Amino acid sequence: MILNHATLDQAGDYDVAIVGGGTAGLIVANDLSGKGLKVVVLEGGGLKRQPRSQDLYGGEVVEPDIHPELTSYRVRAVGGTSRIWGGRVIPFDPIDFEERAWVPGSGWPFGFETLRPYYERAMQALEAGRYAYSPETALPGGRRELAPGIDGPHLTTTIERFSKPTNVWRRHGRALTQAPDVHLVLNATVTAMRLRPDARTVSHLEVRGPDGTERRVRARATVLALGALETARLLLASNDVRTAGIGNEHDHVGRNYMSHLCTTAGTLTFAGRGTDIAYDYERDADGIYVRRRLWLNEEAQRTFGLLNTTFRTHLPDAGNPDHGNAILSAMFLFKSFVLIEYARKFSERRADAGSYLRHCANILRQPRRIARFGGNWVTGRILADRKIPSVVLGSDDNRYVLEFHAEQAPNPDSRVTLSDRRDRLGMPQLKVDWRLSALDIDSIKRSYHVLASELSRTGTGRLDYDEEELVDRTRRHGLVGGHQIGTTRMADDPRRGVVDRDCRVHGTSDLYVASASVFPSSGQANPTHTIAALALRLSERLTQDLRR
Repeated sequence: MILNHATLDQAGDYDVAIVGGGTAGLIVANDLSGKGLKVVVLEGGGLKRQPRSQDLYGGEVVEPDIHPELTSYRVRAVGGTSRIWGGRVIPFDPIDFEERAWVPGSGWPFGFETLRPYYERAMQALEAGRYAYSPETALPGGRRELAPGIDGPHLTTTIERFSKPTNVWRRHGRALTQAPDVHLVLNATVTAMRLRPDARTVSHLEVRGPDGTERRVRARATVLALGALETARLLLASNDVRTAGIGNEHDHVGRNYMSHLCTTAGTLTFAGRGTDIAYDYERDADGIYVRRRLWLNEEAQRTFGLLNTTFRTHLPDAGNPDHGNAILSAMFLFKSFVLIEYARKFSERRADAGSYLRHCANILRQPRRIARFGGNWVTGRILADRKIPSVVLGSDDNRYVLEFHAEQAPNPDSRVTLSDRRDRLGMPQLKVDWRLSALDIDSIKRSYHVLASELSRTGTGRLDYDEEELVDRTRRHGLVGGHQIGTTRMADDPRRGVVDRDCRVHGTSDLYVASASVFPSSGQANPTHTIAALALRLSERLTQDLRR
């Protein structure tokens, strides 16, 4: 049932108040529905992304040339960033949950097996098919390795799976709006949480509408499902009883702000026949798109002290017409029709009039190729319900641009704080100071070295790269803007984190967090699958506790 902000006062108290209607918030709400609990979802945006609402995300970035502005990669509308999500669904690896001696601050309060059943349930919520992440299980009878003979003691071919991509609002919206036990309130921004005098329980939430009018919501349990940045902002700004902010007795809220490091550097030249390279997307028995990639496995990480890192074949720079490829030139010329969060990857150079003419010439020279590609793209991407995830192209000479996707280590000095400025609803804005560490850079360098050594040892290929360029590209282009991780890390000891193993904020009995902000480490995997798994685990805990 959808309510408006003005009717909140007449709705009464709730069992669970969920702050944020994105992936985590909607999954928790959908899983709680029908369990005998009265639930409200407070979403700060509306049914669509609107500039005036989006502006409430504004704030200060210390390094604007490296970190995107705060209104990018976040969607202030019901469904949240699942509305612009690429759809990659990958679980964390077992080693990610371990306390690793070479990664300060690593270690989760529980191991992989604790989250495994929720990972499996999350596959259905995200429409990603079966829980199968090796070529043998995902594509039985198919080719196992990315290239014949490439796997070894330190290198393993694994599978990444893709959702439709799923807009979680479209996935669960109809059921939630028809559910009598779930109230969805749009354009309802929670600007503060007020604690009772004992400082252990939430008295009420202050909720403002677009016109600034305030309502109050009371619930037996509150779940913050706002993402890493807004969760930290709300906890820090709610400082009337706990002056440092809720959950911040040990100065952890906002710290250890992580992302992933991902960019292209170097060229991978495979030996053997081009037809033996399994670079492309395939569909499993259920029609789910999957793709192979190379993983520096647990043995490699332990042996060489590496952060978790994977590699994929990638496209040449589409903005450079020297590639002579009609498809790449078309991608560059039509990038204005792509979401800005993805279009910025197409080129790092400015194009002059001569470049545009050369792009047009590339297209004119290959009319059949571009026509065939266009037809396949319309049917496979634009019209299809389950969309092909992205453009991948083979190579006539077996040479591929290499892309890495790597873990960023926890770093307490990489953090978000409150600025002196306030938005139009009166909330303090954020100041974001995202930082790389020496470990991040050193691990990337050593990961490239290990990959090059393995290719040489197995005779399966050659990796050519310039280490200075690799480091420069990592520093300037490595940040994955949409992967906002950390700021309310999970730890059993309140002196080491913000929430406990059940995602309950330390020092409170009724306040929980459901987002990537609770991740103690970032792993190599995109965060959405783990967000969904933790959300399902949290909803199970809430149901048990509140029924008691």
